[in-house]
Amino acid sequence: MTIRVQQAAFAPGAELDAFTARVEGAGAVVSFTGVVRDSDTGGLARMEIEHYPGMTEKAIGAIADEAAARWGLKGWLVIH
Repeated sequence: MTIRVQQAAFAPGAELDAFTARVEGAGAVVSFTGVVRDSDTGGLARMEIEHYPGMTEKAIGAIADEAAARWGLKGWLVIH
């Protein structure tokens, strides 16, 4: 059960493969990959997100813990 908040790029497929290999007995693996879209004007130059290390991971962890308890998850990985 892992949470990573990072700036560095990563390969979603490689992360999913590694996660799938670690989670024994799971009936399914579900993933979500989101992207930032520009508006129709094409004016997006950058996106900045501020967060407080520790607090962010704690908040994401609480959501993940609730999901694990509710649906009996064998494991989870969050990369944000």
